[in-house]
Amino acid sequence: MATLALVLSACDSKVGGTPQAAGTPSSSPTSTTATGGSSDNPFAGMDPCKLLDQVLAGQGYPAAKRSDADAAHNCDTKKTDYGVIGLALQPGQTINEITTAPGKAVTGDVNGRPAVQERDALGGTGSCDVSMEAKPKSRATVLVTLQTAGTAEACGVANDVSSKVERLLPANG
Repeated sequence: MATLALVLSACDSKVGGTPQAAGTPSSSPTSTTATGGSSDNPFAGMDPCKLLDQVLAGQGYPAAKRSDADAAHNCDTKKTDYGVIGLALQPGQTINEITTAPGKAVTGDVNGRPAVQERDALGGTGSCDVSMEAKPKSRATVLVTLQTAGTAEACGVANDVSSKVERLLPANG
């Protein structure tokens, strides 16, 4: 987790783009391969709720449910008195189109996959999003908002969960 945080936070490349609305700690996924997607949708056949449940297994989170925002692609789960972790699998949207505050976004990678981390994406402390590239022109985004912790902890959780999710995504080939 420390290496991943350094990779994303050590970069200082600012990300531009038009803000668009988008739609957390240690257990290993049980599978490291993802089902193949179609050429237009790398996430075809993937369920963001099942994927999120898999990477959060044993962490005390209830089963993920479809999010109110873009329910076709987003799921989230909330641990009472701690925070919310979400996962969005969004075909046709790139990692650079997610930024809501370009000055707060940095580029980097998650396990070698191009990524953008945005701190305090919702305008307040305690939030952090990590969007990972999925070709062609698609992204998987881990969204973390913590109630009782700051941005640094939110980004640590987002980095950890992103690393686990990345292993389950289709290869970027």
